[in-house]
Amino acid sequence: MRIGVIGLGVIAPFFLRAVEDDPGLRLTAVCDLDESKLTGFGPGTAVFTDHRELLASGLVDGVVVTLPNHAHAPVVGDALRAGVHVCCEKPLTVAARDAHELTALADASGTTLFTAFHRRYNVHVLDLAARLPARELISHVTSHYDERIEEHTGSDRWYQDIERCGGGCVIDNGPNALDALETVLGPLALRDATLGDVRAGVEFCAELRLATADGIPVRVDLDWALETGERKDITVHLKDGRELRADMLDGFTEFKSSLDHEYAGIMADFHRGVREGRTGPDRGPHIVDLVEEAYGIGRTKEERLRMPAKDPVAAHLVKLLFHRRADRGMRLSPWRSRCVRAGDVHELVTTTDRPTGTGDRVDHVGFLGFAEFAAATVIERGDVVTGPGGPIGRVAGFDECHAPNHYNILIDTDQVFTAEDLDLRTTDTLTFSGGTS
Repeated sequence: MRIGVIGLGVIAPFFLRAVEDDPGLRLTAVCDLDESKLTGFGPGTAVFTDHRELLASGLVDGVVVTLPNHAHAPVVGDALRAGVHVCCEKPLTVAARDAHELTALADASGTTLFTAFHRRYNVHVLDLAARLPARELISHVTSHYDERIEEHTGSDRWYQDIERCGGGCVIDNGPNALDALETVLGPLALRDATLGDVRAGVEFCAELRLATADGIPVRVDLDWALETGERKDITVHLKDGRELRADMLDGFTEFKSSLDHEYAGIMADFHRGVREGRTGPDRGPHIVDLVEEAYGIGRTKEERLRMPAKDPVAAHLVKLLFHRRADRGMRLSPWRSRCVRAGDVHELVTTTDRPTGTGDRVDHVGFLGFAEFAAATVIERGDVVTGPGGPIGRVAGFDECHAPNHYNILIDTDQVFTAEDLDLRTTDTLTFSGGTS
């Protein structure tokens, strides 16, 4: 099978080696806008700076597309319309609509569209899939896909460009992590997504919550800012406390040395799909759907991981309270946050009732006292309240039965505390810290 490679960036060498090592494949053309990357190829390999000229040359049966993410959709579309089979580096596209349009185009043109997810060929992932126990024995699954992005991308700066990449670790590392998990567990559905460490619109960490079709919870932690080394694994947690683990890097001591056998698997599978036809739909559009859903949830959230959104603020106790109630009848207000002016005084109330919804009744309470805020701030649900003896609890929300005089700031605690329980004094200061972090 005659293969062309379009895009000669940091990932291309792994494809080129896989083509060279496969006796059923032959490299006949390469293409890149940077002419300096087109040197060193043998006389049997034509070089191009325009992918359309490569596609029109008649020199290739299939192409590998390894370009910045935003260029996948137009270039893959051109190849499919030219009747050329396509192996496209993940993600297939930035937008889900484009991915599904390419699938329809491949079906209409009778060509193969194949998304390159290299971790599905990892020996440890395949071993875990082969020894997975009965699903009713599984409690939950966790996965990490962590690295320092600058170490992996070399001179390819587009990875950290929102316009060309489409995001950060979710769209770059996410597809491999999700596809590897589906290789082990089957189809996943997204439940929640939280982004973090966002720099110029590009997230450097994220947490995805998913579930299998039969309800097994799955958590994926993605990180582009790992200080040293890399971590790429899947752990299946069993209900009896045992764990089954796939460390994708185990035994591969050199940097990126795990990739060679994985990219060999990609090219062999692509060739097989062209020869024999696909045994099922390409997973590329489905993974793009999951990534798009994750951004749809994460970008609308106020929360961002590892990003403090406000300075801690001190509140000086001006009056202590020592009583507790089991029938107070406070109600959780709808507001997740309230602005506080410098000098405002508000009442601090601990509770074990764990209110979460508007109007939830709060009966079991302990009163700490009234505190004057030293600086203007925003108090939010989830803020950590710390006293002289350490953390007291987290802000659960607000009760407004004394408004506009003051708020009752409700604090979730493991037991009901009053000022005497915490040995508080009017000389003491409490600290509210948190916000989006």
